[in-house]
Amino acid sequence: MKPETKKTLATDWPAYWFVALERAIEDGDYEKAAEAQRNLKRLGVTVRFEREMKVAHA
Repeated sequence: MKPETKKTLATDWPAYWFVALERAIEDGDYEKAAEAQRNLKRLGVTVRFEREMKVAHA
């Protein structure tokens, strides 16, 4: 007999949702970005984005 294996869906992997989050942000689709963040949180991953500060030099 074969041992039972549980199939894992791609949507159960944090990498799937991280890529979805990156793409949504690049596309300006903040609704999809929010969905991706919710799914990452469901999987126990917290992602925080920060804007880069541009400093003008005199």
